[in-house]
Order: sequence, then structure tokens, then C-alpha cells
Amino acid sequence: MGTVGGHEPYTIEQSASLPADWDDLVLADPAAEYTHCAHWLESVRRCYDGAKLLVLTVRQEGELIGGLAAVDRRVGRLRRLDSSLDGTTGGPLLHRQLDQMSRRRLFLELVRRFRALRRGPLTALGMALNASGEEAYGPLLAGEGDWLRHDAPTAVVSLSGGIEDVEKNKLVMNKRNERNRGLRRGAEVFATKDPAWLERYYRLYLQAARHWKVEPVPESFLHSLLDGPGDRDGAGDVFFTCVKIGDRVIGGHLNLHLGDRVFAWNGVTDPAYARSHFPATLCFWGDMVEACRRGALWLDFGASGVAASLSTFKKYFGAQMEQRGYYTSESAALKLARKLRRGPAGSGRHRVRWHDTLRRRS
Repeated sequence: MGTVGGHEPYTIEQSASLPADWDDLVLADPAAEYTHCAHWLESVRRCYDGAKLLVLTVRQEGELIGGLAAVDRRVGRLRRLDSSLDGTTGGPLLHRQLDQMSRRRLFLELVRRFRALRRGPLTALGMALNASGEEAYGPLLAGEGDWLRHDAPTAVVSLSGGIEDVEKNKLVMNKRNERNRGLRRGAEVFATKDPAWLERYYRLYLQAARHWKVEPVPESFLHSLLDGPGDRDGAGDVFFTCVKIGDRVIGGHLNLHLGDRVFAWNGVTDPAYARSHFPATLCFWGDMVEACRRGALWLDFGASGVAASLSTFKKYFGAQMEQRGYYTSESAALKLARKLRRGPAGSGRHRVRWHDTLRRRS
């Protein structure tokens, strides 16, 4: 028990489930993103094998003023506690009514409680902070025990001027030309919540995951997100940007929307159509059109970990880089094992874009 700002004492509790007023806290934290929402977290719990939730809550006079949610999973012999998942952000939520000093104090206390859950040599913690969280709290973590920071920048586009401004001042000429050529040649792009299009997209996504040699996100998880409650009481929504030719899906993005930000999270396009119908360009354009229609002010294209060329591609749509931090806490034994798997510096094989390895369809 402690006090915030010299006021009434607060209590911190730990549980394996989200409280009924969790989304009230999400909406009360201006820095929250869709991946803090209850529907995202509950979907993870249901759809990932063996996943559990670990939830820390802070209450003052019965009101939820802070919290941190993490996914508890077994990966082989390793136990992972992640307050972020698959390139998304997480970390503590803090009510806007708190003053700056109180927010910093509760942030550190939640992180320390989270760190205390790492017991034994085979438990690892992960936590990614978005740009505003990184700016406000990243420096605090520099002196916090054994948290190791990894740079995780993301590409964002301002939509403040609406779609006309985006097209005129953000989209470079060659991307406008690619969009127009793709549409003239029969491609269609639209935003939808129809699960049938997501199902067809998932077959394409599995091909890309095999190329990238990554564990694919469960199909049930994507469908659960799309089939969510919608933007009920402002608590976020999910939509699918689909690019198709006839009944064939040649690209798509699953977008996460909360407040003034849309995150184009899970996406892939068919490289066989890359130079004929430009599905990647159409996906990004479709994301921007729908995000603007919804009144969002920012479109987050995410990180570009696969290849540097993808980061450059995003800049053609007016994207600027925002700094995010991904923080890990592991035992010395796990750090050594990870270093040995990577081998000598520079010896790792850099992953390339799927598009760079397949020829254009004849």
C-alpha cells in the first residue's frame, strides 16, 4: 500500500484475469493503444496455446488508476511473460488524473512488481513501450536493474489534414501512379469486417511466414480480433484492408484502431503481383483511406525488421520514424544461450523481403 500525490492510499493486486473496468482505464490513459484493450488481451488468452494472463492493478478509493497486463506462455522449456506481443506495444497504463510525479512513481512500481515475477533461470520478461511511453519513462528504465533496451522504431504518417492532404502532400508521385495502375488493371482495395476475406488472406500469410521462418499468428486470433465488439463506448475496433483480383486475395492488413491512432499490424502481399498490380501500395493506400474516414490522426505502419527496403517503402507514403523501446529481462544463462545461438557478430543471416526472392508472375 502507498499514497499517490499525498492523497488517499492505493493498493496493488495481482490476478489472472482482467477487472470489469479495465477498458475504462484504457480510455483514461491518453497514451494507450488498442493492444492494451481487454478484447485484444482476452483474444490472446483464448487463441494462443497454453496462454494465461497476468494482471497487476492499482486502485485508489476503489477506482482503477493504473495497471499492467502480460501474457504468460511456455515456449519449450522457457516461460515468457510478455507485456506486448508480435511487434505490438504494452507496458503500464496510468490514469490521466495523476500528476506527473505520481505517474512516474506508479510506472516504476508496476515495472518492479513485474520484474519480481521473473523467478529462476528459465523465465524471460518482455515489454515494449510506444513512442510517448518511451519518451516519458524510457530514461527511468535505464537505471532499473537488468532491463535491456532494444531499439524498435516504428513508421507513422500524420493524417491530420484528411485523405486529400495525404494524397497531395504525403504520397509521392510514383506511389500514386502505382495505385492508379493497379486499380486500372483490375485490383480492388476496400476495408471490411467480413471473415471470408480474412480467411483467404491467411493462406497467403502462411506462405510468407514459412519464408520468414517465423511462427505464424494463430488464424483464430485474427478472426477473434475482427469479430470483436467494435468501437463500443470508444473502446477500439479492428478492420481488415483487403486487396483482391476477382475472388483472389493478393494482399491485406489487419488494422487495430483506438482513439486517434490506427496500427496496420498484421500484413502481407503476394509478390507474384508486386510489379503488375502493386498490392503493397494498394494496402497502404486502403489503410489511409479508412483511417481518415474513421477520423484517426495517425496511421502506424509498424517496424521494418524484415529488410531496410521496407522502411524506405513506407517513407514514400509520408511516414516518419518514431522511437520505441523493447525491454527484456533475462537471466545470465539465457543471455549467454541467446548469444551463442546468434554466433559471432555479423555472422547472422539477414532476413530478406519475400518480394525479393520470388520472380514476377509471367
